[in-house]
Amino acid sequence: MKITAIHTFPIKLQMKEPFVIASVTNFDMYYLIVRVETDSGITGYGEATPAWEVTGETWQSAAACVELFTDGRLLGYSLVGHEIGSLEAVREVMESIEPHNDIRLVYGNPSAIAALEQAMLDACGKLAGKPLYGMFGARNLPIPFTRNISIFDVETTCSKIEAGIQQGFGIIRLKVGKRGASGLPGYERDYQVVRQARQMIQESGQPVLLIADANQGFRDVENTIAFCQRVTGMLDWLEQPTLASDLLAFSRVRHAAAVPPLADEAVHGYEQARLLLELGGVDYINIKLMKTGGLLRALDIIDLAAEYGVKCQIGSMLESSLGASMGCHAALIRPQIVSTDLNSYDLLSENFASGLHIEGSHLTISQDPGCGMKFDEKVLARYRLEL
Repeated sequence: MKITAIHTFPIKLQMKEPFVIASVTNFDMYYLIVRVETDSGITGYGEATPAWEVTGETWQSAAACVELFTDGRLLGYSLVGHEIGSLEAVREVMESIEPHNDIRLVYGNPSAIAALEQAMLDACGKLAGKPLYGMFGARNLPIPFTRNISIFDVETTCSKIEAGIQQGFGIIRLKVGKRGASGLPGYERDYQVVRQARQMIQESGQPVLLIADANQGFRDVENTIAFCQRVTGMLDWLEQPTLASDLLAFSRVRHAAAVPPLADEAVHGYEQARLLLELGGVDYINIKLMKTGGLLRALDIIDLAAEYGVKCQIGSMLESSLGASMGCHAALIRPQIVSTDLNSYDLLSENFASGLHIEGSHLTISQDPGCGMKFDEKVLARYRLEL
């Protein structure tokens, strides 16, 4: 089965309510849908979720990147005509795009590359008549996810924490790191919500993990250590407290504070993960397919982290249900993942693709071939943006 054409569809979806983190507030989400056509008549679909504050991409740049791989005149390489009828064939294509030990055809642009890979794997799975997780020998099981709470005032946050405990979530994840939130000085709001969350968990008697995600909001080592000292014994881990560019910060924080650190924005791809693991200083890594350039490299990073005794979670860039499906396959293929944030598509007012189902604190994906998602392409016209 060979690729005959590649098309892109930029769309915008509205969120149910503003999603506030330290680095950005999202009211709407922008996506690039990629369609791969083949000579067998099978069509594969993928999704790019560009995050300019993390990867530097926009939907326009993602579309331009996909066009590079379609046209081929600038790169001297085109995906059109390539064989993608087996996992091995797709791996070979992705190794050309994202080689471990060679010059990359295109630097960066991970969400665009993830969308291309998803579309190829979707078509490959459809040809085989198997869901992607099945092609890797994995089983379809319910996937537990975290209760993810945006930055609200202390009272609202606490009410959402209480609801999460009552709903039976095993992990509650608080967004923190927005200086002056709730009108309180410095990071006082963050300390208050962490302290009250831990108290509510203890009073409930439930075995709930409490984690906080600063999205770089504490900025430097000094702020991070000061916060960690105030919440010692309250958090199970703290995600990306310092600037993504400062890979050395993790080891400094780890040596001075008792809260285990997790790297997120600091790890975009395999090379950065390897460097950070060799430097030491992290207990966890947040794997996001929109940062890693897709499923295959995400699996590589998870395996690499395991060699260092570092655990991984699978996070979200606020993908729609189509993009979230690939994170679900990754979680099924690597069941040692400690947590996921793959339900974030439910923060959108509407989703155009079906195949994911939320029940309580667990997520299930269909057993349909490929990535397991279905939608009518005509529906995209309701959300389409003009290039």
